[in-house]
Amino acid sequence: MFIVMLKRWTIEALAAGATDLGYPSVAHGMFSRGAVELVEYFMDSCLAKLRETLIVNTEKLQAMTVAERLKFGVRARLEMLEPVLATWPQGMAIGALPQNAPSTAKRLAMLSDEIWYFAGDKSTDLSWYTKRAILTGIYASTELFMLNDKSPNFQDTWAFLDRRVDETIQLGELPQNLNDVAGMASIGLQSVFSAVTSLAGPLAGQIISNSPLSQVPNPISAVGSVVPPSVVSAVASGMPFNSPASAGSAGHDAMAFKSKDLDEINAELEKLGGADASERRS
Repeated sequence: MFIVMLKRWTIEALAAGATDLGYPSVAHGMFSRGAVELVEYFMDSCLAKLRETLIVNTEKLQAMTVAERLKFGVRARLEMLEPVLATWPQGMAIGALPQNAPSTAKRLAMLSDEIWYFAGDKSTDLSWYTKRAILTGIYASTELFMLNDKSPNFQDTWAFLDRRVDETIQLGELPQNLNDVAGMASIGLQSVFSAVTSLAGPLAGQIISNSPLSQVPNPISAVGSVVPPSVVSAVASGMPFNSPASAGSAGHDAMAFKSKDLDEINAELEKLGGADASERRS
């Protein structure tokens, strides 16, 4: 990632990386989709590191509430942005371009699924989708908050994250049907694009202004009918609500919660729409 810090999320960074590995600089031509493949590699690497972190901290997680587990997972993932935070707005802008948005949404969905799984959720009903949609919104809004956070050690970011998770669990407000979930998905992507346009800075703004992304409408006026009030409030404050386009990741046999945790997990997940924590994820 040192090369990215110097050359940002560009073809030049791919070429420099190839040179460092002993390949000719033209080897970047193997990446036909260009700089977005560098962004996706970073996101995939972070997901793998997060999975390792959650497995290593199994015993610690077992002593936490569900809310604390969610906060732990989101924070652990966001802390991986610190080395590239100065350039990450450009990476976000590239990932939000229309041709790249589906793969970006898929990776965000996988991230939410991973965190929820380690939080103890094994639901198989509609709540499986709604929990992951809302957690993706919490992650995306906290990520954007972090980009502008100047507080020591990102204290304000972690306080923002704590409030978003606590408010969501306390309110227990979720969409009630598949049409609502579909609406959240489409509005979520648009709101992320809109937020990236305003927050990503001059370089990312230039990228977006030269693409169809600049024509994405502001979705805030349409959000109220399908998104819980707590999420609408976040969007109105300039934060996005996003949701997964698809989800699912490999099972984690190394992670098994003790039976004494299951009643607590079920009770807290019930506030988010209910879940059977005793079933394994398929």
